[in-house]
Amino acid sequence: MEDNSEDYGYEPFAQTQEYRAVNETIVRNWVAKMRAAGNRSLKRVLDLATGVGTMTQLLLEAIPGGELPEEVVCVDMNARALEEAERNLKGRVRNLRLVHATLQALSLEVESVDAAIWGNGIHYLSAEEQEAACRNIRRTVKKKGWFFFNSAFYEEARPTNTLSFYRSQIATAVRKLRSLGISRNRDQLHPDSANFLPLSHYEQLLQKAGFEVEAMEQIGARLYRSALEKISGFSQYAAGALHGYPPQAAAVAMREAVAPSLEEYGERDEHDEPYIARNWLSAIARAI
Repeated sequence: MEDNSEDYGYEPFAQTQEYRAVNETIVRNWVAKMRAAGNRSLKRVLDLATGVGTMTQLLLEAIPGGELPEEVVCVDMNARALEEAERNLKGRVRNLRLVHATLQALSLEVESVDAAIWGNGIHYLSAEEQEAACRNIRRTVKKKGWFFFNSAFYEEARPTNTLSFYRSQIATAVRKLRSLGISRNRDQLHPDSANFLPLSHYEQLLQKAGFEVEAMEQIGARLYRSALEKISGFSQYAAGALHGYPPQAAAVAMREAVAPSLEEYGERDEHDEPYIARNWLSAIARAI
């Protein structure tokens, strides 16, 4: 089993055309919702689990040039990601503040931000951690301020007709690992990222944390082979799908299992290219 990449992170997937297109649609919807409610300007924006700054970049592109926020606060527990975010965002906002912290431990001024965005990260936390993080976010967002998040890892993310692909991919990957003599540690705990919580959970989560839910939307996307291989090669994704196996070995096996499973179970587009449909949850809420 060849390993042609030493990168088992999320960013290769985040750089795909499919990922950027669906997140661009989601962010534009967020901005349109704010503008329809009369919010024409944002003084301070909080970007949670910033990564390398992709969601802030999309937000800045969606906001009319003359209405850019005065300050963007980027929060991430990964210091190297924040350094990359600084390079990507430098010069694009008036004031850029970087905070190295977890969301649960975040401590900013009370009711000091107009909008908080949390891109593609809420599913990594347990239900209890999500509630703690959302309460902390509510503490930071002004009354009537906005909170947006999205995720492609929730119960309704995978349409029923795509489940055969995922079952085939996992079965193929497990066979490969076993053929290499790699066994599963059955005592290892199931990671929180593998728990696909329903849309109703997130609606209730926002309400418990002190937000009024404005919209819970599902945005459809098509994932082609390259994007599926990149997300399958993300070690945390693979650890969730094949918990108990060594994460990097699982990532390689999951990535290699995409092509045969996609060929057999994928839908075909107008160019006869196989793909798998996927839903993204887009949550829009306001602080009460």
